[in-house]
Amino acid sequence: MKKYFGLVLLIGMVVFGWQGVFAKQEPILPEEEGVYSVHGRPDLKLRIFVYKEKPETQKGKPVPSPVPICGLTDNDSLAVDNSAGWHLPAIFEYTLNPSSVPSSIISNVAEITDLSFDAWIGALDLGQVAISKNPVNTTVSRAVFDGQNIVTWGRTSGSALGVTYIWYDNTGLAVEVDTIMNKKFSWSWTPYNISNLCSVQNTYDAQNILTHEIGHWFGLDDHYTTEYQENTMYGYGSKNEVKKDTLTIGDVLGLNLIY
Repeated sequence: MKKYFGLVLLIGMVVFGWQGVFAKQEPILPEEEGVYSVHGRPDLKLRIFVYKEKPETQKGKPVPSPVPICGLTDNDSLAVDNSAGWHLPAIFEYTLNPSSVPSSIISNVAEITDLSFDAWIGALDLGQVAISKNPVNTTVSRAVFDGQNIVTWGRTSGSALGVTYIWYDNTGLAVEVDTIMNKKFSWSWTPYNISNLCSVQNTYDAQNILTHEIGHWFGLDDHYTTEYQENTMYGYGSKNEVKKDTLTIGDVLGLNLIY
């Protein structure tokens, strides 16, 4: 009788308990560029952007300890960014995950994120989008369609500096966005100073990379040709670079063609 009861209990756990656990698991989303269908939501599409390191022609030896490098350039460009096919609603909220941020930038991550959004909000001709930060932080560190628009550092594959996921409907309205910054890279932050542009050698500037990613939130596409290499929406990121902190004329024109 005890064996029979134990067998019934085990079957019950398999059918009901384990089924409940599996039902709660969210699908692992791909980390490859492309447009995907959303399971159970035929009205939505998912666009994924993978922001990669700029290929280097010659690899230098790693710097033993980060040191400042100054005299960097920030040139303008008239190349107009293209729309990727969606726009943000008039009111949008993002949620930050500070628990996964590298120690090198943790004390400044809130300011870095604010400045990255402000670059785009301030470029809108008519202030058509208002973005606010959720006062309650999250601990989610991967892309999940869960009603939150997150900015986080986490794991991404290969040479991706960051991966941005945009869920949007058939009217072109973005309904959710997640950006995952790759925590395996060396990150730094140097406040933008137009009179002397500096970065930390052999690191990626967090604001520089995140401002590019936020451009996708607003509906802009990547560009890989040389005419766009000064644009914030140029499709490669580089070490010792801060020029993407600010937008080019072409970035601003592309933004306002959407809004």
